[in-house]
Amino acid sequence: MASCDNKISDGALPEGDWTLVGVVGIRDEVRPESITAIAEVQNAGVQVVMITGDRKDTAVAIAKEAGLLNTQDAVVLTSDELAQLSDEDIKQKLKNIRVVARALPSDKSRLVRIAQELNLVVGMTGDGVNDSPALKKADVGFAMGGGSEVAKEASEIVILDDNFSSIDRAILYGRTIFNSVRKFIIFQLTINVAAVLISFVSPLLGMENPLSITQILWVNLVMDTLAAMAFGGEPALKRFMQEKPKKRDESVVNGYMWQSILTGSLLTFGLSLFFILSPFAKTFFRPDVDNKYLLTGYFTFFIFISVFNAFNARTEKLNLFDHIAANKGFLQILAIIVIVQILMTYFGGVVLRCFGLNLREWAFVLGIAILIIPIDLLRKAIPGSRLRHEEKVLTRYGVK
Repeated sequence: MASCDNKISDGALPEGDWTLVGVVGIRDEVRPESITAIAEVQNAGVQVVMITGDRKDTAVAIAKEAGLLNTQDAVVLTSDELAQLSDEDIKQKLKNIRVVARALPSDKSRLVRIAQELNLVVGMTGDGVNDSPALKKADVGFAMGGGSEVAKEASEIVILDDNFSSIDRAILYGRTIFNSVRKFIIFQLTINVAAVLISFVSPLLGMENPLSITQILWVNLVMDTLAAMAFGGEPALKRFMQEKPKKRDESVVNGYMWQSILTGSLLTFGLSLFFILSPFAKTFFRPDVDNKYLLTGYFTFFIFISVFNAFNARTEKLNLFDHIAANKGFLQILAIIVIVQILMTYFGGVVLRCFGLNLREWAFVLGIAILIIPIDLLRKAIPGSRLRHEEKVLTRYGVK
């Protein structure tokens, strides 16, 4: 080997025999969990675009490793190329854009604005002060935990571990909350509609409302506070990530929910009329002038049919116990409702207009109330009427 005294000048190696010992390269590895998270987010219908200040070749290499360039029509642009395109041109290409290299902060803001003009819901990540306008403008801003305070203030969510998998989890839990809200609405509106119908029809039939004011207060407590706690603990299921994304203007109450609400409320209303007016139903209760045992039974029936319908509302599947062990609070709250209702039945007295039931009366009440379960299962089993969320996947990503 040549003497080390020979020095490099003008970028040329010194004369002599040299031996290549090695080449050193430095790169930031893509986190393995991020590759998985990007695939899951794409399967959830979310378009992921990498906007970076790196050179185009570097950005393309990272995007390929991360799984962003997985289609032949994927578009890679530089900031200069993006600037040469009109807004209308970008709108035409937007669904295929995967990488924007040598990007400026203004490119982020422009892409957010154009996507929102197409009525798309936009999430944007960033960590610098210059990213704050885009983070603020986006529907959901994701600031990196190691970023500037300005970026964090402009964002709705701060990713403390600076990992894309956290965004994946945020989407999953967001969809879980949305589905839980829908389940609660099904449960609540079913009781509401049934209670309103029976309260409206009763005077027309020349009879007193079968539910007293104090009983309606207990129904409202079951319908609102306790139900919200029960459905609020629903687990985050991976199948939620295979649902189609919700449109910005999509109604919270969809067709499946209306089917469930109308089926449950009309059935409850019909059974209520049968319970109160049918001579056959009255044969199961001890006779008395004021029908106090019949009305006690009806109040208990109304609460129990609501409890049974809670199992219908919490899942769109035929298996009513689907992942129910992951929401132990649901079973505990329903158990509390049942226990309190039984105590009210025997100890409510004149205040709650409850005077106890015997075994024959209990058998009739529970037998009528539980009918809502098989009826709703039949509704779910009818082809085309049941929206199975785990099957609502995006074929564009090949998810089956």
